[in-house]
Amino acid sequence: MILVVCDVAGVYDGQRYGSLYIFGYIVAIVVGFSGLIRGKRSWRDAGIKRGFVGDFKRVLPLFAVVVLVFQTLSPTLGVSYAFGFYSQELAHIVGRLTLTFGTVAVLVASAVILTFIEEVVFRVTIQERLSWFIGTVPAITIASLLFGVAHEIATVGSLPVVLTDYGGVVLDGLFYGAIYARTHNLALTWATHFAADIVGIVTLFVIL
Repeated sequence: MILVVCDVAGVYDGQRYGSLYIFGYIVAIVVGFSGLIRGKRSWRDAGIKRGFVGDFKRVLPLFAVVVLVFQTLSPTLGVSYAFGFYSQELAHIVGRLTLTFGTVAVLVASAVILTFIEEVVFRVTIQERLSWFIGTVPAITIASLLFGVAHEIATVGSLPVVLTDYGGVVLDGLFYGAIYARTHNLALTWATHFAADIVGIVTLFVIL
């Protein structure tokens, strides 16, 4: 709930409340791992487990779609091109990226850290805990919607541009959520998210 409030405030007024999402992330991470510290949750419950290769084989089609297809043949850019606001959409995506176009080392390090934090927040904490009460599919949906909101904090652009970008992020989140639901493997979901971000950024470099 705290994360939702922080995200909504950031979307409402990014200049004043944009950085609040960091506080929301911290709270979510503490909640997500607090059970481990108190011994009330196992490491496996928090997505920390063995069997990466086996789990990867189980979700290979999902991995291929979200990492290779969606990041190179972006549905977001495809929709914006079809409706005539491709250049604005591209500028919006580049503008809201938290990864800096600096050295390769900085870019990769930023991607590693940010994708890990997001997977702990949205999959291990929000999705997992919601699934206990409302089921897996609704939990994936809500976590993905919030995942999209978090990416639109303090962004600028027309409503069609923002909504199209939001839809693309939510779509990615649904795939990350499905992968986590099938495997409960944080490392795998994290690797998928990281790979998708890197492929997406490389694609942007090529386009730009």
